[in-house]
Amino acid sequence: MSAAMRNALPPIDLVLFDCDGTLVDSEIVTADAWVEHCAQFGVQLTAVEVLARFKGVGMAQCVAEIELQRGGQALPETFVADLRALMSEMLRARLQPIAGAMELVQSLAVPFCLASNAPREKIELCLDVTGLRPYFEGRIYSAYDMQSWKPDPGLFLHAAASMGVAPARCAVVEDSLSGIKAGLAAGMTVFALQIDEQNHAQVLPDGVHVIRELAELPVRLSAVG
Repeated sequence: MSAAMRNALPPIDLVLFDCDGTLVDSEIVTADAWVEHCAQFGVQLTAVEVLARFKGVGMAQCVAEIELQRGGQALPETFVADLRALMSEMLRARLQPIAGAMELVQSLAVPFCLASNAPREKIELCLDVTGLRPYFEGRIYSAYDMQSWKPDPGLFLHAAASMGVAPARCAVVEDSLSGIKAGLAAGMTVFALQIDEQNHAQVLPDGVHVIRELAELPVRLSAVG
């Protein structure tokens, strides 16, 4: 991030992090789980296809798309539970933090929290495996608890209210288009983490600050502006 862009930022008193693809490198792992699980039901996918179609999308919509690909044939009632069990197994074996995540949360000069579309159990598993959980204990917000999923801004607004900070003084760090849109709709400053070619191809809304790695996020956000 350039010095000019950094100087243009408003004062920030709270940073809201997404989890998957922002703090933990979970998306390729969970994409592989989708590929393996869906193959059992006659649906052939690649990890690239899963990321393109399901990144930042709620589980119910993902399942509906798989059923549509099956000609409208319903999946078993246990489909999601079995998929999540496979994801958990693979995450425990393979998950790594995003480069710079640990260093960033150890150095931020303002309060921060986590707000994710994922279920709380998955969030906590990812944080446990990567060693990040102590930094977010008591400040984890799941869309499943709120029944409000990005791109709706409700989750971010709830997290900010719970932390006692006005939306205009919050910064969101996101890697998905749905999360970026949620942050903008909430009236927050949005940093888009764009670390792969697929993300680089996204057409981002105006007003979004692009960072290529977490180390580019200003660590003394409250002193800016």
